[in-house]
Amino acid sequence: MTRVLLRAAAWLLPLAALLYLGFALSHLDLSEFGGYLSNRVLGIACIAALLYGAGLYLLAFAWSACLQKFSRNPVSPEAAVQLYAFATFAKYLPGNVFHYAGRQIAAARLGYGQKAPAQASLLEILGHLSAVGVILLALLPFSLTGLADLLSFAAPQLPLWALVAAFSLLAVLLFMLLSPKARNLLPPLDSRLLSFVGLLQLSFFALTGLLGLWLAIPLLDLPHEMLPLLIFVYLVAWLVGFVTPGAPGGLGVREACLLAGLSGLAAPEAILAFAAVTRGAFLVGEALFAASGFLFRPGLEVSARRPSLPAR
Repeated sequence: MTRVLLRAAAWLLPLAALLYLGFALSHLDLSEFGGYLSNRVLGIACIAALLYGAGLYLLAFAWSACLQKFSRNPVSPEAAVQLYAFATFAKYLPGNVFHYAGRQIAAARLGYGQKAPAQASLLEILGHLSAVGVILLALLPFSLTGLADLLSFAAPQLPLWALVAAFSLLAVLLFMLLSPKARNLLPPLDSRLLSFVGLLQLSFFALTGLLGLWLAIPLLDLPHEMLPLLIFVYLVAWLVGFVTPGAPGGLGVREACLLAGLSGLAAPEAILAFAAVTRGAFLVGEALFAASGFLFRPGLEVSARRPSLPAR
């Protein structure tokens, strides 16, 4: 039953998000959109793209550390980057799950088998949820006042709350589906691996939140006391897009959450510009990171020809 509900939600919720996004866009004055794209904003977006692309190396090395641990085969930094980089864009065609499927296939071809890459990817998913959760909990005390104002403003918007409730249900279903599988699939984990992976993941999501904040400052013009709330809402939007398998890279879902979550804090046209600029900057960052995988092709080929097999 859980699996059936998850599959239905995976396709219905992106559709609901797109309908909400279309409804919101129909009430915006799009002629003002270009006015937000100043040279300063575009310059910040270019630097943010470079930093975000560099941040993806943190996730690549965290995943490869898990792969090395579970397969008991060495994973060179070059192989780690190429395995992770080439699957980055797979999540856009047609959904998030293909990011992991592409990595699974590539790792299996290099002699790492099927189970070890699946274990590494499962631990990464749990790490994403945990790292974002830790940051949200840290931000919560600084965001309570802003959240109260935001919830008060949004209370009459029943479609918004229906969407939030649906996404919350999806997150619960995903957790229910993963929990028993995680217990059966993951081997005992040592504290050193968890500490290393946790540090890299926390660093990546802290960087992501700060880059979102940096892009928002010239676009949304929020008071300083609202800045923690901005990071809070942005990471919630990222998380919702991540747990929606049918949404390619969270496309549409993340933007709908930002429009809904930041409504009342800034002009809707400014929020749309913020959503578009962050999506564009991070997409360019992912493209640069994916392109960097070609630089490490020789190292990957050596690993493919001479995989190190575990001792018998």
